[in-house]
Order: sequence, then structure tokens, then C-alpha cells
Amino acid sequence: TLSYGRTIGRTAGKLYENDLTKQYVDFKGEPHYMHGGPSKFSLKKFSVKKHTKDTIAFELEVPSYSDGYVGKLNVLVTYRLFQGNLIVWHQAKTDQDTLLNMTFHPYFNLDQSNSLDTHQFYLVSETYLAQDTMGRFAYEADATSTHRDFTSFKSLKIDKSNALDDIFVLPKDRYSATLKTNDIEMNVFTNYHTLVAYTQNKPTNTDLSNADKGEIFKGIAIECQKSQKELNILKHDRVYDHYIMYNFKKIAQ
Repeated sequence: TLSYGRTIGRTAGKLYENDLTKQYVDFKGEPHYMHGGPSKFSLKKFSVKKHTKDTIAFELEVPSYSDGYVGKLNVLVTYRLFQGNLIVWHQAKTDQDTLLNMTFHPYFNLDQSNSLDTHQFYLVSETYLAQDTMGRFAYEADATSTHRDFTSFKSLKIDKSNALDDIFVLPKDRYSATLKTNDIEMNVFTNYHTLVAYTQNKPTNTDLSNADKGEIFKGIAIECQKSQKELNILKHDRVYDHYIMYNFKKIAQ
């Protein structure tokens, strides 16, 4: 599936079996787990922990190895609407060292049109994670002067030659990206280390408000997460604590 608006975990992206990862994961004969494997977060039912006028928090408890991963995990995902912002807050604790790299997987088309042609995109990053011959995100590469260069605003006129499914390395400041049309601007802030931009390169498996089933390139997913180049270990005595904030503004005409 395209994971519309889902919480992704335990590990975003592809996690490959090797001598190190199999200390934390029982792959059950699979060469890799995608977005957390067959028992991933996006298929689980969370319980409501808190619900107020502007906030809703969802909780999930995952027993050790119930999803293939070592460690009993307690996850709290909080959504808050505040002064034009949607804030998504990921928190978690574990009783054993485990792997954890969560993300939020929303798709955006700010004017609900049938393409991304009216959108412009800007990223603070000049660096993306390049893949090795096995398809693993293994090293950093320069995005300058490539179709991945969004260090100045660029129109999202997407086709197969310039489609995005890329992980961009973020600097330490919290502002990360801007997506805008003539009427709306969305700014992205996060304390995650990387940002994934994905231009919905696979056919949608359902009708959308702006596209029919089977269409492509109708929205852009902007997902902040930890780097897939690293093995993201949550220690048993630490707290996972990350946020993504989407700030929406109407552009004055």
C-alpha cells in the first residue's frame, strides 16, 4: 500500500538482514523488512490515550518479538492543531535495546488539483543518501545540479525522469522544507535527521479526492525520520522523542 497518513514503524524504509540487524530482528527467512515488516505499526490498532479539543494521542504496546523485533515497546503518537500548525510527536520506551525509526506518512496536494504542477518545493538540504548496488542507502551524495536539487524553489512538474523517492540529510536547524502553491504555503520543521520526499510514483490503490484509482504523481509525501544509513538503536534506558511540525499559511494576493 501507499501508507496514506499512517504511522510507520518499527523501522521506516528497508531494513536488511545482516550479522548486526539479526541481533535485534527475527526476519523469519525474509531478506529485508519494509516499513517494519508483516506486523508493522501501520497495520496495528492504536488505543486513544488522550482526546481534547485540539489534541489526540494514540498509544500502542508491542510485546517483544510479536512483530519480529526484540524488546517490549510502548509507543505514544500525539497530534496537535495549534495556530495553523499540525504537530506530530513520536515518543517511545523499551525494556530492551531495540531498533526504532518511526515516521508519519502524509501526502500533500495543497490545492487539491489533479497534478503537482502548481506546486513549488524548497529543501534546506544539499545532500541525499545514495544507494549501493544492493539498493541500500549506503553513502551521502551531492544533490547540487541534479533533479534532486531543491535549494531554491523548483516547480514539481513530475514525470518518470525526475520523480522523487529520496532521503535528504537535514542540517541541525529545525526548519527543513517548504511546499507552496499560489495560495497556500506549508513549512516543515523537525528534530529528525532526514526527510524523505516521495512523489507518489506508484498507482494509487483507491480513489482520492483529487485523483482516480490507478493514477500517479498526484501528491507528494514528506516524511521526516532518522537516517536509514544508520542502525537506529533505542537503548532501554533512553526515550525516543521526535516531532514533525507542518505550518500552514495562506499567501496574501
